[in-house]
Amino acid sequence: MKWPGMRTIKTCIAVFICFVIDYMRGDGVPFYGAIAAILCIKKDMKDSIKTGKNRLIATVIGCIAGALFLFIEQSIIPFDHELVRYLILTMLLIPVIYFSVMIKQPDSTYLSCVVFLSVTINHADETPLSFAVDRFIDTSIGIAVALFVNWALFYIMKVFKDQKAVDRHF
Repeated sequence: MKWPGMRTIKTCIAVFICFVIDYMRGDGVPFYGAIAAILCIKKDMKDSIKTGKNRLIATVIGCIAGALFLFIEQSIIPFDHELVRYLILTMLLIPVIYFSVMIKQPDSTYLSCVVFLSVTINHADETPLSFAVDRFIDTSIGIAVALFVNWALFYIMKVFKDQKAVDRHF
């Protein structure tokens, strides 16, 4: 059996750091940061940065659309029947997808939909804006942690390899 690779190790470290940060914050939801970290850990920094950018754009789009829907639902038009609410949420995926494509961010499309549904379905008792902002913060933490872990472990491995090369010559 092959030992887990570096990407697996980086992912586990990033997720644990997200959990620790959430524990210290005391008011986040570690799930969102952990998911962002898992999605953003890639084989190299270039891919991690690209994925992190797409994830952040998707989070902004989904959070804004979700907060807007919740504001309308809570302030103007309450949707009392759950099936009607689900139908409306499903139909609202169209503008979320369209907007992502319109701003030339097709790689962010599916995540925009996931964030939108996350905000609108899991909103608990928070106000729409605070819930959306909290999801943005949690996700941003996960992205930042993933980028840091990817960079730090890449740097450490590079130094380690350079030191092994020096040791071989002496």
